[in-house]
Amino acid sequence: MIPLDATIQDIADKVGLSTSTVSRALNGSYGVHPRTIAKVQQAAMELGYVPNLGAKQLVTRKSNLIGLFMPELEKEFVREYDVLFASLRKALRLVGKDMLIFSVPVYDYKPNSLSQWVRMRNLEGCIFMQPFGKEHPLMKEALQLKVPAVSMGESVGIHCSLVRSDGCEGGRLIGRYLISQGHRKIGYVNGPVELPISQERYSGFCDALREAGITHDANLLAAGDFSGASGVDAVQLLLEREPELTAICCANDLMAMGVLQELHRIGIAVPGRISVTGYDGAFYTAYTSPPLTTIRHRAGQIGLLAAELLIELLHGGTARTVLMAPELVVRNSVAALNS
Repeated sequence: MIPLDATIQDIADKVGLSTSTVSRALNGSYGVHPRTIAKVQQAAMELGYVPNLGAKQLVTRKSNLIGLFMPELEKEFVREYDVLFASLRKALRLVGKDMLIFSVPVYDYKPNSLSQWVRMRNLEGCIFMQPFGKEHPLMKEALQLKVPAVSMGESVGIHCSLVRSDGCEGGRLIGRYLISQGHRKIGYVNGPVELPISQERYSGFCDALREAGITHDANLLAAGDFSGASGVDAVQLLLEREPELTAICCANDLMAMGVLQELHRIGIAVPGRISVTGYDGAFYTAYTSPPLTTIRHRAGQIGLLAAELLIELLHGGTARTVLMAPELVVRNSVAALNS
């Protein structure tokens, strides 16, 4: 029979551990083996144990809450955080932490908002999504607060670790692939130039061309804003400048959708006449016509690493930087040119 009010002692009796070990496991204390934590959590669930969070916070002065700050953009963008969120939440829960999600305007941030959120919610740590860079007021506040944090955009100091997909490497991967397929006149649709991820992806792409003895012509570069509409505008501009383009490389998948749509509208075959690539590996790219060649982030692994880096900081560790190489996903939107 399950106790009506299960206690830590009940859990200890069930799993054959001391109450102090059970307590440390339930609190996600550093140094408790993950298998022990999982065993205790399973027993707690079976017994219907419900912790008194109010009493716990009074005793420990800890909220066990982590703030996750995601961008709120005015223009269309792909909100593909499911894989990252799932892995991040699971990893945090193993050490007794819960996650609160905050939607933050990127271009209309209200000063001191982070300070208020951290204090009102007693946040123990913060995780910042792209595109919040070190010059953004949100990140500058994080630096002043000295709150343990992990950034997925840019590091902001000794209290903030960095984990993200390597944009330069992704740009190199897609550039090398197009070169290997015989393409030389390649248009490039970039994201907002002020964002580090736009700069890195284009830089890596140019590196790949230089490896092949090619300097990317500035005339073949068009500015976008990561929206599908900007992809439509960009391909019109690129074809006006260079009608003999054989490929168009886009700095994200949504702009590639705009490029595919416009090429279809004006009767240009993909990949028969022009090859098209994207970036980010959005789920829908497998179902476009043709399926899109793209760069895919290792989102699940990045989520796990973000949790690991934050826990290190919460236990007195030093900030670290981890860049994870993305992967090239080859599909049918790129054709090899005849020699």
